Amino acid sequence: MIVTSGNFFTEMGATLRRVLVGFGLAMIVSIPLGIFMGTLRSLESFFEPPVILGLTVPGLIWAVLAIMFFGLTETSAYAAIAVTIAPMLAISIWQGTKSIDKDLIDMSKVFHASAWSKVVDVILPQLVSHILAAIRYGLGLAWKVVVVVEMFGFSNGVGYQVVRGFNVFSMKAVLAWTITFLVVMIVIEFGLIGWLERSVTRWRPRVEAWRR
Repeated sequence: MIVTSGNFFTEMGATLRRVLVGFGLAMIVSIPLGIFMGTLRSLESFFEPPVILGLTVPGLIWAVLAIMFFGLTETSAYAAIAVTIAPMLAISIWQGTKSIDKDLIDMSKVFHASAWSKVVDVILPQLVSHILAAIRYGLGLAWKVVVVVEMFGFSNGVGYQVVRGFNVFSMKAVLAWTITFLVVMIVIEFGLIGWLERSVTRWRPRVEAWRR
């Protein structure tokens, strides 16, 4: 079985590393960008067109451009993932800033809170749900992009193994790697991300009376 072989952990580890690094780079850029776009009109007007434009470019195109620019290196995988998902993350956070309670912002001004304090104590707590939603969507897109990048010619990773199985017309290998990849994604989504969501939103009251 694939899972019991040492090859599985090596290949899956390479894919996970690319996803985590690329996703981390995208978050580092998109969180402050989304907040700035939502709080400063000048930056909103300046960044909105390129962010929207970046959102419309397919991940496949970014993957091709990254490989052409950086070659078949780890940098190309990181760049393709980061550039593909960063616009979506930034837009999600930017739209989230529109639901921020303006009374809390005014109150922070009355108490002469610093700009850092406003962001950390007032803005970010109100953006938690939007950031978590962005993480879910971003990771879902990152999984797709990394497989595409690895299929282009990398010598390891899940995408490489799928192409390798396809080249020898081994349905068993393709399905095995696909299923194990889906299992890992589900574990991360419902295990790690689900736990994170429950932990950071524990303070929020649960309103489910309307649900059937």
